[in-house]
Amino acid sequence: MTKRTDDDSGVAMILVMAWGLLMMGMVLAVSQMVVNQVVPSDRSEHSYSALAAAEAGLADLQARISVGTIASVQADSTNLALKGWVPVPGGNTNSEFTYALDGTKSGAVGEVRAYATGRSGDITRTVEAVLSKRSTLDYVYMSDIETPSPDTPGVYPTTLYGTSGKTYQEIAATLCSRRWAEPGPVTVSTSGAVVNGTQRNLRFCKWAGIFAVERLIGSVHTNDVWWLENTSLANTLQVNAITSSCRIVSGSSAPGCPDSHRFIASSAVSSGTPSQYQGDTWPITGTDSTQRNPLYDSVLDLPPSPDLLKQRAAETGCIFTGPTRIRFSEEGGIGYMYVTSPDTKQTRAGCDGGDGTTLQSAATSQVTKKVALTDFSDLVIYVQNVHPSTEVDDPALDYTDPMQKYYWEKQNRWTSGAEPTCTLKGTKKYPFVIPNDTVDRSYFNSGSTYKGFPSELADVNSPWYGTACANGDLYVQGAYKGAIMLATDNNVILTSSLRDSSLYNAAATTSNADYGRPSPSSLSVLGIAAAKFSYAYRPIDAQSTPAWVSDWKTSNALNPIYNMALLAIQKCWGAQNYDKSVNNGNIYLWGSIAQKYRCAVGLSGGSGYGKNYKYDDRLKLRTPPYMLELSDEPWGKERVGEMTVERQALGASTSRELLRSDDVGATIKNVKLASAPDLAQVTWSPPAGSQLTFSSTTAGLVVFTYEVVTSTTRDVRRLVVLVE
Repeated sequence: MTKRTDDDSGVAMILVMAWGLLMMGMVLAVSQMVVNQVVPSDRSEHSYSALAAAEAGLADLQARISVGTIASVQADSTNLALKGWVPVPGGNTNSEFTYALDGTKSGAVGEVRAYATGRSGDITRTVEAVLSKRSTLDYVYMSDIETPSPDTPGVYPTTLYGTSGKTYQEIAATLCSRRWAEPGPVTVSTSGAVVNGTQRNLRFCKWAGIFAVERLIGSVHTNDVWWLENTSLANTLQVNAITSSCRIVSGSSAPGCPDSHRFIASSAVSSGTPSQYQGDTWPITGTDSTQRNPLYDSVLDLPPSPDLLKQRAAETGCIFTGPTRIRFSEEGGIGYMYVTSPDTKQTRAGCDGGDGTTLQSAATSQVTKKVALTDFSDLVIYVQNVHPSTEVDDPALDYTDPMQKYYWEKQNRWTSGAEPTCTLKGTKKYPFVIPNDTVDRSYFNSGSTYKGFPSELADVNSPWYGTACANGDLYVQGAYKGAIMLATDNNVILTSSLRDSSLYNAAATTSNADYGRPSPSSLSVLGIAAAKFSYAYRPIDAQSTPAWVSDWKTSNALNPIYNMALLAIQKCWGAQNYDKSVNNGNIYLWGSIAQKYRCAVGLSGGSGYGKNYKYDDRLKLRTPPYMLELSDEPWGKERVGEMTVERQALGASTSRELLRSDDVGATIKNVKLASAPDLAQVTWSPPAGSQLTFSSTTAGLVVFTYEVVTSTTRDVRRLVVLVE
């Protein structure tokens, strides 16, 4: 037997091992494929959970704002989500959220930004919400009460009504100072007659209506009941643009306003009783697509006073005292205001022209100062009444602190009757403001003798002027540049056009639909908040009866252009002597008007003005400084979107570029730390050039705001960084 010498057992072992390795490789490959499929699914789940957590954080933040204020939410030391990560409440989840609230521009431009970041596993996602709130700035035309103010000149006589012992104005103050469906006093007895009613009295109270000759482009709202002309309003109102807050008043004898009684037809008013309410089925003469039965919207209360704006003006703006004249002007691309305010003893540095002299001056030689608006951001100008020297100081206020609201009153007191703007004319005193400015004086007829504002023939007993020389009345006109808010203790009088200096077509005719419209890219915006009346200063030809304001050229009042958002808090918007003499054309307003009552700007017979009002869409994104702050409406989400935030390690000091590649010639200004988990733990300094360096020793969202400024633009931006 021959023995084999080629033993192949080793080869078999090698083959077995090779096969095993091959199988292991296949298993590993398949396993890796499975893992690759599982990991994205897991990451996707974490991603969804992180987004849900961010949205939960945003909902939590908005709920807190709805029951508090921006300031109270930011100051809440018990809210751990502002200080770092907190678990999403409810359910079995490991997700967390943190959030930040930027309220630095809530007053200035009416905008709040909320940022919420959700975290699940190692995945984070962030959402940004822009918050805003309903206000008078949502409407081209808005009123609280659809009847003229009882003391509006020319509406109710100042003579006695019968043998009642009361004047027409006094009776109107009893019967007419409330909304249609609002309960209140309704009876006034006279000699054998009773003036009464179950609502605001139609037999006595005057009505202000909406007529086919008017043009109101944009949303209009009243907290009251509309009176609409019985003809087609297709060229007056837009479809579904009209709303009312009239509704059934619970627990009251007032009948309220069911759907079929939303407004009153003009024939009902002329008949003396409200016998003709109108609803959806009212037959309208001709083609009328306006669907005039108003939609319901809740009551929008006007602010009780402009006091908050006085505080803002004391902090960063300008306060003037007594009758004041301001003329805006753009010169060489720079905005200026020319100020005449002879009762102003003291104001903030820069508000008086900065040349070391004061605005205080005598009646015969008043001072006008030129003030550059580029020195201010979100400027608030407040004109206050002169306060008598006998007024007692409030012991709770520190009058040495310029941040106190009434500091400026302390500095601007006069002995009663000694105000320099009081000029005796016969037996009357007039609060004359006489601008000492070449351009302003060219608007007068008088040549070398300038009689000033309001007029030597003005009735000082009229509410247009008040009964004293100490009232904070503002006489204003011109082409402005920048973000400006004007507010007064008394009246605002527009002596001619008040417009944005950038127009589509400054030479347009009155038939041009864009007449007086500011450029959509313009950052200039102006608001007015008059505590009482705001009205157009309307000179009348000397040949007219009465011959008043004859010193002010009639051409100043023809077809005025107003680019403004106006609020008449206690009274209304109108035109001076709207029922006298010739027609002065149309008022071309591009903006917003809101008022407590309704005033007239003209009559259908041809005197005064016609209306040509259009809403300025820019007000949805850019509000006049601090005007929205006057509204007590709750903050709500306007738009929400996801964003990518930058990340930074805890304790690390990192530099970031604030400018983009297309920011040619731009500079960085007004950098502010808007929000952080712990403001004291953030270390930063003003940027060197366009580089901002900061560090935080507390985890969470850190938000900076800053402005990118060029020669023509001013853009507010934010840097949002997640520190972890």
